[in-house]
Amino acid sequence: MMRQIRTTIGLLLLGAAIVTAASGCGAKQKSPQDSANTDTSVTASAGQSEQASSSDKKKQSIHIYYSDQDLTKLVELNREIEYDSPDTMISAALEALQTDGGSDALSLWSKVQFKTAVVKDGAVTIDLHLPEEARLGASGEMLALQALKQTLFQFDEVQSIDVLLDGESVETLMGHEELSHPFVK
Repeated sequence: MMRQIRTTIGLLLLGAAIVTAASGCGAKQKSPQDSANTDTSVTASAGQSEQASSSDKKKQSIHIYYSDQDLTKLVELNREIEYDSPDTMISAALEALQTDGGSDALSLWSKVQFKTAVVKDGAVTIDLHLPEEARLGASGEMLALQALKQTLFQFDEVQSIDVLLDGESVETLMGHEELSHPFVK
C-alpha cells in the first residue's frame, strides 16, 4: 500500500515537471526597450535602394499580426507603410512585422534577419536567416507563420509565399511546423 502511494506521488511529480518544462517552451521575455518602440510608420529600406524620392512613394495602412504576451493568439494592429514597388511593399510589411506593437502585441519576427523578399507573378520568395535567439517553441513558430501569411496575403499582388532559410528550401523553419513550398492563398 505504501509502495503504491510512493509510486503514484513519484509519477505525479514527474508529470508536473514535464508539464512545467513544456509550458516554458517558446516563452519569450520582453525587455523594457521593446515595449517603448511604438512607432506606427515603417519605410521600406532594408536591402532596397533609396533612389526614389519621397513623393514617388505610396503610403498604405495595412494589418500587421503580432502575438499576445502568452503566445496563445494573434493580435492585429494597423500600421502605415511606404513603398514604391511590390518588392519594397513586401519589405516594408516584413519590417513592420519586426517591430513590437506595444505591451500587448509582441513581434515574433523581431530577431529574424530578412535577407531578400522578391515578388514575381504573384509569388513572394522570402530568404531569411534565423539566429539562435530568434528560434521559438512550437506555439511561437505556429503563430509566427500565421502572422507572416496573414500579413502578406492581405495584398492582392500576393498569391503564394515561399520561405527559404539561408537560400535553402527546408521542411521546417524552427523544428516544429512543416513549411509548405509555397504557402498558397
